[in-house]
Amino acid sequence: MNPKSKLYQPDHWRGRAEATRKKAEALDDGRAKDRLLKIAEEYDKLARRAQMWKMHKNEDDMWPEEEL
Repeated sequence: MNPKSKLYQPDHWRGRAEATRKKAEALDDGRAKDRLLKIAEEYDKLARRAQMWKMHKNEDDMWPEEEL
C-alpha cells in the first residue's frame, strides 16, 4: 500500500471523526447519536495509529497493511 494513501494520513481520520461528531450533534435519536459518537472515537483511534506509523516509519520498514 502506498504510504501517501489516506489510510496513513492522521488528518484524514481526524476529519472523519469531526464530520461524524457534527452529524451526531444534529440527531435527536439518542441511540443513533451514541453510535455515531462511538464511530468518531474509532476514527480518532485510527488517527492516532496513523500518526504513530508516520512517526516510527523508517525507510526500510514496510507499511503495516495487514493491520488494517
